[in-house]
Amino acid sequence: MGDSVRLRILALLRVREACVCELVGRLPVSQPAVSQHLRRLKQAGLVSERRQKYWTYYAIREDLPPILKEIVATLPRDADDEAWLMANQVDSTCAVVRPLAADRAEKAETFEGGAMANGH
Repeated sequence: MGDSVRLRILALLRVREACVCELVGRLPVSQPAVSQHLRRLKQAGLVSERRQKYWTYYAIREDLPPILKEIVATLPRDADDEAWLMANQVDSTCAVVRPLAADRAEKAETFEGGAMANGH
């Protein structure tokens, strides 16, 4: 959980389950990197996966211990990410609109230099 991208993935999954391509559209890393981060989160027991048709959806496990639920609940919120996830969902294609690279980099800095870097 010490990686800023993994923390951001958890913050995104707090909104709703999502597939890799949706997460790639919101993160400043490549699809293979997102997949590797999700693999690590799954190995750590933090996320679960569900397969439907061509996609695998990831979600925060509902049976997390209370301390981990509390940590996930206190991750920084991003109104743009939350609004995007609520308005968009993969149904028949995995073509998602990516935000501008500068916007993605700025959001990554929030997790690296923001509340999480300060130990909150």
